[in-house]
Amino acid sequence: MKINNLIVVLRYLIIIFILVLTILPLAWIILTGFKAEVEYLHTPPIWFPSDPSFHNYIEMWEDGGKDAFTNSLIITTISTILALLFGIPSAYSLSRFNTGGDNFAYWILSIKFLPPIAFAIPISIMFANFNLIDTYTGLILVYTTFNLPFVIWILRGFIKEIPTDIDDAAMIDGCGRFQIIYKIIIPLLGPGLVTVTILTFIFVWSEFLFALILNNSDLYTVPVRLSQYFSEAVGLRWGPQSALATISIIPMILMAFIGQNFIVRALTFGAVK
Repeated sequence: MKINNLIVVLRYLIIIFILVLTILPLAWIILTGFKAEVEYLHTPPIWFPSDPSFHNYIEMWEDGGKDAFTNSLIITTISTILALLFGIPSAYSLSRFNTGGDNFAYWILSIKFLPPIAFAIPISIMFANFNLIDTYTGLILVYTTFNLPFVIWILRGFIKEIPTDIDDAAMIDGCGRFQIIYKIIIPLLGPGLVTVTILTFIFVWSEFLFALILNNSDLYTVPVRLSQYFSEAVGLRWGPQSALATISIIPMILMAFIGQNFIVRALTFGAVK
C-alpha cells in the first residue's frame, strides 16, 4: 500500500513539474507585456510589473502589429478553407475508389515528411517568375499545398469508416457524388472535420519560413513580425514583442479549447477496435 501511495505522489509531482515548465514561459510572456522597459530589461529579472499598463500593446498595435495580425488572419483563414475544399473530395475519392492505387495515399502524405527548407529555393525562384512574391496569393498557395496532404490523410481514414451502403442508398434516391459529399459525408465526418480545421489553422498561423522568404515588403505575418523585435537597429523590445505574442496565441487557444473534445476523439480514432 505504501508503495502504491508513493507511486501516486511521484506521479503528481511529475505532472506538476511538467505543468510548471509549460506554464512559466507563457506566464512570463503575458506579464512582460504589461511591464515598463526598465522592468523587463532589469537584472535580476522582475516577475511582476509594479505599474501594469497597456503601453506595450498600444505601441505594438500601432507599429505593425495590427497589419501582421490582419495578414495572418486573412492568409490562415483562406488557406484553411481551400485545404478543406480540395481535401474533402480528394479524401472521398481515395477512400471510395482507391484512386491512384494502394500507395498513392502514402505518396501524398510523403510531402509532409520533407522539411520545408528543402522546397524554399525552388519555390522562391518559381514564385519570383510568376510575380507571386509579396502577395497574399503566393502564401495562400504554399500553405494550401503543404497542408492539403494532412487534410486528405486524416479525412480519408474517417470517410473509410462510413459505410458505402449510405452512398448507394443516396444514389438510388438520385444524388450525385458531390451531393453525397455535401449532404451526407460532411455532416457525418464530425470530429475529423473539426480536428483537421483546427490543426490546419494552427499550422498555418504559426508558420515562419515561407512567410519570411516570400516577402520583401510589409506583407509579414505574426511570426515574422515577432522576429523583427530583435535587431541592432531596434535593440531588445521584449515588451511589444510579448504583447504581440500574447495576442497571437489567443485564436489558437480559443480554437483548441472549443474543439478539444473533437481533437481527442480524432487522434484516438481507430486505436481500439
